[in-house]
Amino acid sequence: MRDFAGRTALVTGAAGGIGRALAHAAAARGMRVVVADLDAEALTAVLDECRARGAAVAEAVALDVRDAAALEALAAEVCARDGAPALLFCNAGVLVPRRLWEQTAREFDWLMDINVKGVANTVRAFLPRMLATGAPGRIVITGSMGGFIPSPMLAAYSASKAAVWAMAETLALDLAAAKSAVGVSLLAPGAVRTRIFEADRHREAGADALTGVPAAMRDAMIAGTAKAGIDPEEVARITFEAVEAGRFWIFPHPQMLAALPERTAAMVEGRDPEFDFARAFRR
Repeated sequence: MRDFAGRTALVTGAAGGIGRALAHAAAARGMRVVVADLDAEALTAVLDECRARGAAVAEAVALDVRDAAALEALAAEVCARDGAPALLFCNAGVLVPRRLWEQTAREFDWLMDINVKGVANTVRAFLPRMLATGAPGRIVITGSMGGFIPSPMLAAYSASKAAVWAMAETLALDLAAAKSAVGVSLLAPGAVRTRIFEADRHREAGADALTGVPAAMRDAMIAGTAKAGIDPEEVARITFEAVEAGRFWIFPHPQMLAALPERTAAMVEGRDPEFDFARAFRR
């Protein structure tokens, strides 16, 4: 898929990080860009940035991906006005570093509802309309290398991204069987310089605070990401190259794939899980 100009790209989780960079990349290709996020104030800045980068039209929508009805209403509005999106980026996601047994049910549900159900809600709202046009299109679902390589303190996050991987791959198979012109890509980055470790800013009033997470550990995760991570704009560049080539797998950190054969061998041989940060998350 290479014909972007004048067509619509919709990005969830677009107020910062990877989503913001994807919106920038779509705008630079002359697309009509719709950015959605809970953070209405930050979206205003992204909207201005997209216009400055050449977006044919740019629109911001304050929206919670947990709200299936809101996504359905957005899809109906966007598709009636502009036609179905050519690119649908299911990108909204949050992360909380915590041991599973120390995580409240409410916090666990909050993370899963955004990371997993948010993807399903977005696909259900937009994909039928994309299919109805018969035009080429692509859904890009943001997963994580954490879905392939579970990490200590990230049980819920790793589980959510493993679920997203399964959803994306199954969706690709179903669309291929239907001989659809709409394809799917799974974006699975490693460390990226975003604010994902500051998920607390997304919480609604009264939700559980990030208590019990040692400040030193959280600061170390943020510092490690700043040091070893790549820029979101680089992730967006790699993503659009993959979309143009029609690839399902998008790995901005290909060096991390070296850990997967050893993991598979350990499973086949029945060895207990081990985690080696330096080996799995090599730069």
